[in-house]
Amino acid sequence: MLKVGIVGMGVMGWMHANQYGKLAGVELAAIADLIPERLDAENAVTGNISEGEQALDLSRVARFAEGSDLIAQASVDIVDVCLPTDKHADYTVEALRAGHDVLCEKPMALSLADADRMIEAAKSAQQTLMIAQCIRFWPEYRFLRDTVRSGKLGRLLSLSMTRIGGLPTWSAHNWFLDPVRSGGPLHDLHIHDVDFVNYLLGVPDRIQATARKSAATGTYDVVHAQFLYDAGPQVHIYGGWSVAQIPFVSGYDAWFEKGFIRLDGRQDPALMVFDDSGESREPEYQKGSGYFNEIAYFTACVAKDVRVSECVPDSARASLALVEREIASIETGQTVNGGGD
Repeated sequence: MLKVGIVGMGVMGWMHANQYGKLAGVELAAIADLIPERLDAENAVTGNISEGEQALDLSRVARFAEGSDLIAQASVDIVDVCLPTDKHADYTVEALRAGHDVLCEKPMALSLADADRMIEAAKSAQQTLMIAQCIRFWPEYRFLRDTVRSGKLGRLLSLSMTRIGGLPTWSAHNWFLDPVRSGGPLHDLHIHDVDFVNYLLGVPDRIQATARKSAATGTYDVVHAQFLYDAGPQVHIYGGWSVAQIPFVSGYDAWFEKGFIRLDGRQDPALMVFDDSGESREPEYQKGSGYFNEIAYFTACVAKDVRVSECVPDSARASLALVEREIASIETGQTVNGGGD
């Protein structure tokens, strides 16, 4: 039986707790949070997304006010770091050095130096580290991945990705709106699509990006980025937080030589394939939750003592580097190399 401890019982901590409860051979054994009522776990902590999270029976779960105490004292195999982003590196390194395997929420960190510390700690401790870039595990995005890899619709010609929502005002002490803690929407929200493009197509040859700041966050609130591949498709990624509380929207348009795939959560069905014969259809694919899929994958790797291959730390670091390259393009007004740190 794998035992898990979650450090941070906010929106994602609660989401992860619900996923562990669905897995055989896995037990949520400990939780940690500085906010006392979250340790009671009587009500789900929710944000802009929901999968019907419900209160869990945590009567037998060990509780710690401080994450370091959980890491040092709890009898767990896995530590799941669901803290504000500025805490990811320190607690991940601490858990790895203590002999735990670690699943850390995205984004990996706020700097490449911190990402490097995490990677080195995992190597030195010979423990498993994975960053929870859930879009890699989301069924509708995996359908796009599989279509690209199979060549069923021919070569991918163009890809446009969107992820926008209102300001995240539900976090404890409003940490999302503090760019020193969250990095703002480019690091917290937009990185989902940046990471998926990196996962699907690799690092682009060049990047062109523009963005605008607002007083609401003091950082870049909306970004348009072009990822330029000399031998590949044209890619546009659009994302950000609106000062108006607009509904959360994410999706993509994928143009192929022999068809088109659209994911639009505002439509039913959300995923549609259009082929060159003029036909349109909802494709067959295994629906489900990316949160469940990533956690089921990670725990299976740990249980079987096999290397994580779907979301290796170096790849998550590369996605963070791409966001930093976008910022370099925004601030200089120039096209920048995609592969530079």
